[in-house]
Amino acid sequence: MWKKGLDHSQKKSHYVAIVGGSVSGSEAAALLSDQGVRVVVIDQNALPYGKLEDGLPKWHHNLRDKQEAEIDKKLDHDRVRFIPNLKIGRDYAFKDLVDLGFTAVILANGAWQDRPLPVPGIEKFRDKELIYQNDLLKWYNHYHEPDYDGKQYEIKDGIVVIGGGLASLDVMKIVMMELVERKLKEKLGDDIIVDQFELEKKGIDKYLDQFGLKFEDLGIKGGTLVYRRQAKHMPLKHPQGKDPESVEKAQIVSQRILDNYKKKFHFHFIPEATPVDFIEEDGKLKGLVLQKLRTLDNGKLEKIEGETFNIYTDQVISSIGSIPEKIDGIPYDGDRIKTEGDENISKVYGYDNVFAIGNAVTGKGNIKTAKEHGSMVTQRLLDEYLQKNTQAFDMELEAYNEEVRKKTDEKIARIFTQLFDKDVPDDVTVDHIWEVSKAYQDRVGYKDYKSWIESHKPVRYEDIIAKKKAERS
Repeated sequence: MWKKGLDHSQKKSHYVAIVGGSVSGSEAAALLSDQGVRVVVIDQNALPYGKLEDGLPKWHHNLRDKQEAEIDKKLDHDRVRFIPNLKIGRDYAFKDLVDLGFTAVILANGAWQDRPLPVPGIEKFRDKELIYQNDLLKWYNHYHEPDYDGKQYEIKDGIVVIGGGLASLDVMKIVMMELVERKLKEKLGDDIIVDQFELEKKGIDKYLDQFGLKFEDLGIKGGTLVYRRQAKHMPLKHPQGKDPESVEKAQIVSQRILDNYKKKFHFHFIPEATPVDFIEEDGKLKGLVLQKLRTLDNGKLEKIEGETFNIYTDQVISSIGSIPEKIDGIPYDGDRIKTEGDENISKVYGYDNVFAIGNAVTGKGNIKTAKEHGSMVTQRLLDEYLQKNTQAFDMELEAYNEEVRKKTDEKIARIFTQLFDKDVPDDVTVDHIWEVSKAYQDRVGYKDYKSWIESHKPVRYEDIIAKKKAERS
């Protein structure tokens, strides 16, 4: 993708700051460092893996490990300096970062903030009776770790999930698997080994066969998914074209996907409804008021005036999407970073040397977007897809990440051509950049990339389950 005629190898090195070290950030770092550019990668977390670690459900562990190994190869480089546990906008001002004198600053910090549930006043229940998807996934992926000290949740029977799409179906799977594990332990004893990877792969009914039980024996009411449109309108299978026949075929597939998920994981579904108010008792959330909607032929939604109904629940999960977390000093256009000029470069509005790549500029959450892309390319029969959904999704997300890398490659090539023929900052500024970055590494006890990663990789769920099974045999 680089222009072959450019030769920067004999010039003094430029310095670039990249905020975010996951798929697009690590790709940018690799492309630049290979061209002789020195790169400082800043990440808000101890590990640079983004939602591969904290947002991709842990049963996708094979894909996670493969993708994270690729990131490690790109960041463990002599010309790349990794700074963990530094959040721009909280621990270090964005303006101060720009003023350090980098040739360019590239924002690859993704979309970590949940889109607020649009019900006035409901935020007062957050992390109590109201849980957001990003928080739920981080808890689910890590609560098994012996030293986990993050938010703690206990899934309640009868929970309501607001949302649509494959991300919401994953939330429903988590909900139902958590309920099944708890009921199995209540029924058969705490020492029973419940393998959620096996449970996710087989589905509830087939998994319970080994215990001689049926779902009805567990006494679970089950969770409910509430979606604002009909099931056929869920973004589970995108049409191959805009013609009516392609749209209809995609809608049939989307309906079948939902029906199969419901059958496999025993949850309920309410279509064409959206929350407009909540029910409160003694300071606790006890339910939602849902507005009935109608999906018109043109795809638009219409409120059915005077038609609302109550759904009673002790817990609600909002799964309506992720957006970039806003940082002081960066201009925004709605939920997206505001850019100007060539859209293939994504230069941040008002800055000559600040750029945005990946979900930081698209305004979408990586996993959600990846799943939507994955469903678009899925051509398998539904039964085969659901029987092998983890492997299929792994392939689809890998294809999506390749697309992210390709787009990143194109943008970095354009950025490189536009900026990197100008003079490098003087040695005093360059030395200052290196001193500041080294000081932040020293602050957290960082010595080198490999040892830092090895000491901060969490205990994996699959290793815990394998150890328990080995001890039992």
